[in-house]
Amino acid sequence: MKIVFSPKYHCETNPIEGYWCHSKQYIRKHTDQSFRRLITLMPEAKVNFIEKHIHFKLFRRFWRTIKAYDQGRDYLEVLTMFFSGLCNDKIISHRKITNTNIEN
Repeated sequence: MKIVFSPKYHCETNPIEGYWCHSKQYIRKHTDQSFRRLITLMPEAKVNFIEKHIHFKLFRRFWRTIKAYDQGRDYLEVLTMFFSGLCNDKIISHRKITNTNIEN
């Protein structure tokens, strides 16, 4: 038996982070921004996760990531394995927060 410790909150090495990501994505896609709808979407997201067998994808990603780090690859190389051309070495926020919509 072998125990593999992985960094906390590391999305590639913790399948639970993938579960939360999938659930939030499902809810965002189907929401009408009401609390009542949110309450109904949470169990639906879980069912969707199970029906689509997302856990297999997450565990494959986990083992591919562990193997890549074991081979000496760095974080950017590991990200590129999963997201190919979408990755670059410059971190740019996807959010733009402005004050233009704030009323005085």
